[in-house]
Amino acid sequence: MRLALLGDFHFSKMNHGTEEMKEARARAYQIMLQAFLEEQADLYVSIGDLTHEGLPEELEEIFSIIRESGRSFVHVLGNHDTYSIPKQDITAITGQARYQVLDTPYARLLFLDTTQEMNRNDWGGELDEEQQAWLSQQLQEAGGKQVLLFGHHPVFDTTSRSTLDKLYIRPRDMMRQVLNKKAGGGLYFCGHNHMNSIVQQGDWHYVQTAACLDVPAYRIIEIDSDEVRITHQWIYEEGLMTDIRTFNRDMPGFGPSEDALGEARDLTLIVQQASVTR
Repeated sequence: MRLALLGDFHFSKMNHGTEEMKEARARAYQIMLQAFLEEQADLYVSIGDLTHEGLPEELEEIFSIIRESGRSFVHVLGNHDTYSIPKQDITAITGQARYQVLDTPYARLLFLDTTQEMNRNDWGGELDEEQQAWLSQQLQEAGGKQVLLFGHHPVFDTTSRSTLDKLYIRPRDMMRQVLNKKAGGGLYFCGHNHMNSIVQQGDWHYVQTAACLDVPAYRIIEIDSDEVRITHQWIYEEGLMTDIRTFNRDMPGFGPSEDALGEARDLTLIVQQASVTR
């Protein structure tokens, strides 16, 4: 099975911007989304903050493009996606559940909602009790099957910047207690902190993906009976970075991140049973 994973996309209508910014925005988002959706994969996943303000017009426009592509797509909710309208309205537009499971021959894929609802003052993560119980059950039922878990916010003290205020799931020790229910561990994929970072702690591997407006790229995840392989795919297009820099510093609530690309060890990963190769 082959997955394409999109980092924080921050699709913005740029209602406040100049005409130059709006034109650059339109070109950049089109190039990046087209490259992502043209990648050959069985499933396409946004790790959250697909939109910048969570406005109905942002959600409707980007999901119109996604539906037109015919791709199988999973939208993990990010905090920016939930700023403007209730979650029930978001799921009505997207046609997707807040959290869900997809069982495949080689792995169980679990998609979480780690966001608060319409809270612009606190962009930290949380997992409601209903999901905690559901996740615990899913991990226990997975048995020896590989688990890939997708949530917007990082687990505390794992990937880059995940000890900083509002940059992890609270309470800080809850997720570890839940994840430890899975014998043999698994892989946890997140975004939110706008930096590529791959960390192994015990039996779990934590894979964080940078925002596309910092690093125009996406990850490829390949799963078979022997291993999980993760690679990093750049989006190359003449003028793309110039267009991005025309508007990404003038988006309220978005600031370019220094060193977002990370090191070579933050770009690729191979998990083979109990061994790891980078």
